[in-house]
Amino acid sequence: MKGRSHRKQILLFLIAVLLPSIVLVLITIRMVGQERELVQKRTADEKVRMARDIGQHLLVTVENIKLQERSALSDQDSMPAKISYVNPEVVLVGLVEGRQLLLPWERSQEIERTAELLNDPEFIRKIRSAEREEFAQKNFTRAARLYNQAMNGADQPVQKEYARLLLARTFWKYENNSEALIHYKKILSLPYNLTDEYGIPLSLYAAGRLLELSENNEEIIKSVQKEMNNEYWLSPGAAYLLSDLIENMDKKTQDGSSQEIIQECHLLLQKYIRKQEQALALQNDFLTLGLSTNQERSSDSDRSQWVSYGENSWLVSLAASPSENPSLVIVVNVEDIFASLRQDSDFTELFPVDYELASADSLEGLSLGPNFPGLKMVFAENQESLFSEPWIVQPIFYLLALFLILGITLFGAYLLWRDVRREVSMAEMRSQFVSSVSHELKTPLTAIRMFAETMRMGRSKDPKAHAEYLDTIVNESQRLTRLLNNVLDFSKIEQGKRIYHPEQASLYEIIQSAARAMEYPLSQQGFSLEVKTENGLPDVNVDKDAIEQALLNLLHNAMKYSGESRDIGLRLQKKDGHAVIQVGDHGIGIDPQEQHRIFGKFYRVPSPENERIVGTGLGLALVSHIVEAHSGRLEIDSTLGKGSAFSIYLSLETG
Repeated sequence: MKGRSHRKQILLFLIAVLLPSIVLVLITIRMVGQERELVQKRTADEKVRMARDIGQHLLVTVENIKLQERSALSDQDSMPAKISYVNPEVVLVGLVEGRQLLLPWERSQEIERTAELLNDPEFIRKIRSAEREEFAQKNFTRAARLYNQAMNGADQPVQKEYARLLLARTFWKYENNSEALIHYKKILSLPYNLTDEYGIPLSLYAAGRLLELSENNEEIIKSVQKEMNNEYWLSPGAAYLLSDLIENMDKKTQDGSSQEIIQECHLLLQKYIRKQEQALALQNDFLTLGLSTNQERSSDSDRSQWVSYGENSWLVSLAASPSENPSLVIVVNVEDIFASLRQDSDFTELFPVDYELASADSLEGLSLGPNFPGLKMVFAENQESLFSEPWIVQPIFYLLALFLILGITLFGAYLLWRDVRREVSMAEMRSQFVSSVSHELKTPLTAIRMFAETMRMGRSKDPKAHAEYLDTIVNESQRLTRLLNNVLDFSKIEQGKRIYHPEQASLYEIIQSAARAMEYPLSQQGFSLEVKTENGLPDVNVDKDAIEQALLNLLHNAMKYSGESRDIGLRLQKKDGHAVIQVGDHGIGIDPQEQHRIFGKFYRVPSPENERIVGTGLGLALVSHIVEAHSGRLEIDSTLGKGSAFSIYLSLETG
């Protein structure tokens, strides 16, 4: 009948609550889904629009940069070798000659002028004459004299220092190191824009020789450090020559501070070389970028096109010349440009979003417009509110209604599930309790009846055996009394009628009384009870019978769960203003996860060992209630396989 009643209740609950809730959920999901689709479409359109707007701002910025760089170069046939430009975002500016891109160090004014001076007929005649003496005749003395004459007769600094470099080499060859050092040090102090016809600074040649001749590398390190901060492009040969020089300096330098400078120079040079290598790759791939090199046919859209190139986010564009002069190629770092745009308050106010740049090959991202082929923008996640308006009130209302109905439904389901689970759990515990009580009652009653019948029939004539039978009957009767008292006391506790009668009592006497009551059952099962008490403890205000009942329950538990061990300890001591009564065993122990549950009514730890041990599940619940009624506390210290110790703490201040 009860099962049918439960099923009817559940069926009615499903019909009355769940079915309307399901219908409401379906309607809400439908409307919310439609609104979400609309919001997603608006968001996608807004992202596309914002990407195009950002592209227009980017286009205006880079076109202004192109115009400024174009205006800064009055002579378009050649370029200065300076690495710094009008705008810090510019990576390099190159010339387009025919269909080929010329890089700054290939057509710079300084290098072209140097090549012209070093190939001056009169100067080159003197140098060739000295080189014949040096290499062909091996006459280093005469070669040095001729180089010295060329140096003194030179009008231009580059000619003079070039001749000095060859003179120093001659001194080095015939091992006149002192003279070589003098000249190499003078060359080392030269500015780095004083190069040979290949764009290699003369001071680099001197630095390499000085590193071999001199043990003091401080001047060389300072020179290299100065070079890393110069504003001139190095030719690839000069960059790799400088890299070898830094590596050799690193091997020969032991000083810690100098090592730090060398490492810093090494990092800066590696960064420069990577940029130069990408520039060389751009030179090779220039025709594949699709930039028009024909000024007559190139339209405004062609001239405004910026192509993404390389891993370092370069944008490349042509700056066509209205005259017959060659066009310029402007290369900017797009990351640097966006970094400067983000610092512009007007720009961030217009576009308050986070974004990243991606290549055209990326599956994600939005186009910045036709002026930036190969470049996409990816907006950061969780910024949907910046691209769309807030949802309208109607979907929010439906969602709130849905949450309310679901909340009521789930709460009702939880209450029903809790009640059913509680009833099932209580039914199981009551069934187990009845079974355990029946077994607990049956065992002593059987013993009492057996020994009583034996005595009535007069089968035992031995007075000693007769007395033993009587002891058994008395102890089993006491066992029945304790069991019934536990049940009755628990019933009173459940009804709130359990009354305690505290009075001044000696805990020592209570412990001795409990030990005497347990002598016979302990001896019958081969247990040894060790009682230890601390002298000098004052009397306490307790209910003697209740405390003794709690101790007897703990001792009975110790007997039941001692396993193979037969040693039980009962101790009384003073600790931190409390009297502590401890019952300990060396039995099976209690799982840590179960220790906080064993004081509940009817609860017994579910384990194979406990299934073979009879119990009601009331003993520890009664102990816990008695201790709490005396304003004390009950602590447990247990380890699986090693035993358990239950400690009752009673305050001595009430004594």
